Amino acid sequence: MCCVLQNVDVEARRFCGQWILPERKGEWGSVSALVVYAGSGLSTIDAKGRVTIPAELRDTVSESSGENIVCISRHPTLPCLIGYGRAERQKLRADIEAQWQAAVQRGGEFDRESAGVVASSIFETAFEVSGRFVLQPMLRHFGKLGDRAFFFGATTHFMLWNPDVFQESAPPAFAHVREELDYWLNDHMRRGK
Repeated sequence: MCCVLQNVDVEARRFCGQWILPERKGEWGSVSALVVYAGSGLSTIDAKGRVTIPAELRDTVSESSGENIVCISRHPTLPCLIGYGRAERQKLRADIEAQWQAAVQRGGEFDRESAGVVASSIFETAFEVSGRFVLQPMLRHFGKLGDRAFFFGATTHFMLWNPDVFQESAPPAFAHVREELDYWLNDHMRRGK
């Protein structure tokens, strides 16, 4: 993946596949050519936990990972799962390192373990060209997923919700996404799925 920097009059370095630019003289932050997760879809989950990533999201995950690899984890505050490619996973790691470096520079303390606890539930798995992959039983449990998963892009990642849980407890800011879910539910009903 390539990042085009135009009209930038600063030194840039490439680290772990990401462009880093100084935010202020002597301080380095991270600016990367990450993808945008957009689109939505409804997928069935079979008895073995196999589910299919919708095409719009699947292509973005492949672009981010450089191959058919998806990272899935628990959402930190909502009853759903989040997914992304390897570039976003590496960005999480780089962000923790940047926070640690900033703490060291200002003479403060930083608890890497507490900052990195989100990684405990990240599962990286391969998916087929069709987008089908096996969802880990633990993630399926924490995501409250039954026999269907509603996928939708949230710019920096995508979300996987149980459609019923989404309709009951999605934040008010997701009202327009609720309309997308209604569309997909009607579409599946019309097609007899």
